[in-house]
Amino acid sequence: MRLDKNLFMSETQALATAASEHVLDLKDSGDDLSRRLNVFAKIEGGAVATGVSMQAALETSANNSDWETLATYPARTTAQLNADGWLVEPQPLPAGIKRYVRLGYTAVLNAGGDAFTGAGKILAGITPSLDKAL
Repeated sequence: MRLDKNLFMSETQALATAASEHVLDLKDSGDDLSRRLNVFAKIEGGAVATGVSMQAALETSANNSDWETLATYPARTTAQLNADGWLVEPQPLPAGIKRYVRLGYTAVLNAGGDAFTGAGKILAGITPSLDKAL
């Protein structure tokens, strides 16, 4: 997978319910919105110790203010995240992408309400490659 640091939405972001650290301006990044691009999100740097599951949703905006959800990806359990690390396996961006793009993360906590713990952090972005060798 070819990665461009300018196309990261999250880089070492904590596992919590939040929007991605960075909003991508595809025009400023030099990417042609008509070009086929792919989204990915992976947990890196270690295992997830607590929490039930996480889910990601791809959001887009024409003005970096009014956001709409284009795709909601399946929730991944802590066991799945620890097994392969993928929150969102590399896949084509859905139709309808506007100039600005971000991911929203939803963390499902255990009954005690404990936050996600462990060394794992989110790495997410877009890439022109579907290679899963990350």
